[in-house]
Amino acid sequence: MKKKLVSSIKEYQQLISIFNSLDELIYIVDPETYKVLYVNPILIKTFGNVIGKKCYRVFQNLNKPCSFCTNKYIFGPDAKPVYIWEFQNKVNKRWYRCIDRPLTWIDGRKVRFELAIDITDKKLLEESLRKSQQRYKDLWDNAPVAYHIVDRNGTIKDVNKTELKMLGYSKKEMLGKQIFDFIIPSQRKAARERFMRKMKGEKVDKDYNRIYQRRDGTFLYVSIYDVPEKNEKGEIIGMRTAMIDISELKKMEETLKELSLKDELTGLYNRRGFFTLAEQEIRRTQRSKTPFQILFIDFDNLKIINDTKGHVAGDEVLKKLAEILRDTFRKSDIIARVGGDEFGVLAAEVKGGKQVSVLIDRLREKIRAFNKKQKNKYQISISIGTVRYDGNSPVTIDRLLAEADRKMYQEKIAKYKLAKLSNEKHV
Repeated sequence: MKKKLVSSIKEYQQLISIFNSLDELIYIVDPETYKVLYVNPILIKTFGNVIGKKCYRVFQNLNKPCSFCTNKYIFGPDAKPVYIWEFQNKVNKRWYRCIDRPLTWIDGRKVRFELAIDITDKKLLEESLRKSQQRYKDLWDNAPVAYHIVDRNGTIKDVNKTELKMLGYSKKEMLGKQIFDFIIPSQRKAARERFMRKMKGEKVDKDYNRIYQRRDGTFLYVSIYDVPEKNEKGEIIGMRTAMIDISELKKMEETLKELSLKDELTGLYNRRGFFTLAEQEIRRTQRSKTPFQILFIDFDNLKIINDTKGHVAGDEVLKKLAEILRDTFRKSDIIARVGGDEFGVLAAEVKGGKQVSVLIDRLREKIRAFNKKQKNKYQISISIGTVRYDGNSPVTIDRLLAEADRKMYQEKIAKYKLAKLSNEKHV
């Protein structure tokens, strides 16, 4: 018996020596009386030497056993050999991961052993991450910018509430679908090709514009900024895309553009509008080799009308000529007032010769009909010069217009000489 007691004492001393050397908080409590039987030096630094005191009072500042006491888990017929749990201490506000288990004390009674690992920093980090994730989720869902994430095939993996609201779809309707399905049909092919280039790592501009189609069929003009999503190996696995609604800006741009390209008096294109659109037609013709015709039209007697009937009448007759030009030429033709009394027409896909003669004859016939109807209130007389462009050699609209202007002037001189000769015969 004496030998067994000595052995128990040695085991006890060895166990206490181990407990004293650990850097984690350790204490032992009598589960019947809740009195603290042992605390290691680390715990003493935090709570003081509390041996002999009630555990719930010194550790939790309570007047009765803790509602979360683990005695019921480690003692009794259904007891577990080890019970692991986490909690925040009410006294020092620190978080601990506790490992509780039954232990046979030196006097033979069963006691509760607890090792408490301080996990406050871990908890703070977890809480910080949780708050960050919540902030990120709130920012993601409610940002003023639409966001979506797609995989390397263009399939939507996530989409925020802003984009759902902009497009009018539910999240269920978009997730798992290809992002290209929500782009207008005429842009889908280009969008897919651009996306695949980015998936291959090719250098492509990060920002660009695109037109999406809302659930109700209306169009949404967006400015897009996207960046590749990569895995830990640096491989491109998808795309993160931000979209800004520029529909109103687009409308404003179109309005401003139209105003800047239109002549205020006649409603035709102005000189800038004519040059802008004609330069585009030149580039198209250089690719397709489909010719067009430039007509330079000068109002012969506008100065006389201004001088004799006033500028109001002059403005009125200019508007009438603009109406006649619109009625003569197609909507696809570019009709402009390029000067005070000068007009330009770019007749697309007109080869020249007979086609041009038909156009000019039709224009003059409409002018004759107008002059007859007006009963000489004021008469419209025009001189016309034409030039053909077939796209075989580079040229500027300035040069084409200048050539048409030269030919118009030749016609004007010829008409002047003919009128002078006619007057001399009458004399």
